[in-house]
Amino acid sequence: MNGIYSLFADVLDYPSPSVFSQARELSRQVAKTDSEAADLARQFELALSGMPLEQLQEIYTSSFDMHPDSTPNLGCHLFGEDVRRNIFMALLRERMDRAQVRTGVELPDHLSLVLRLLDSLSDEAEIQALVEDCLIPGVTRILSALKQTNAGCTYVSVFQALLVTLKGAAPKAITSLETARGAAT
Repeated sequence: MNGIYSLFADVLDYPSPSVFSQARELSRQVAKTDSEAADLARQFELALSGMPLEQLQEIYTSSFDMHPDSTPNLGCHLFGEDVRRNIFMALLRERMDRAQVRTGVELPDHLSLVLRLLDSLSDEAEIQALVEDCLIPGVTRILSALKQTNAGCTYVSVFQALLVTLKGAAPKAITSLETARGAAT
């Protein structure tokens, strides 16, 4: 699944002109691994067809920037304004620097950056921790908030596809980790 999380990152970041082709590519790539996630990704792709970029940008802004409950900053969902969020962001920044994930103007706990980091990792324990302790709970909370504030939001289906993909990857990470541990003993 190398690269799939970066595709999710692309379509879940602030929309640029390439978002339409990225949504098509995401649908194609997800279809190779999971039919449920593929159907959801196709729903997102279809919702974008014929939509002007400016309209999608307005939807993005109103969905994520105007509603703090659905912010793409995962640390807010995991820790609120607790000092632990700062520690979490410092650890993410360190890992992103090592993995050469460019953060630009976003905080390191921004969903798109964390997804790009996930694609760059090779350590199964680190992948498992990031997926199970950060991404699944954070994406679940964002999706729940989106459904509460705007159930018809264009982004709901792609968040559902991401969650299905993450949940499908979590058991694989655990199995790989257990296999590696067994080989080491």
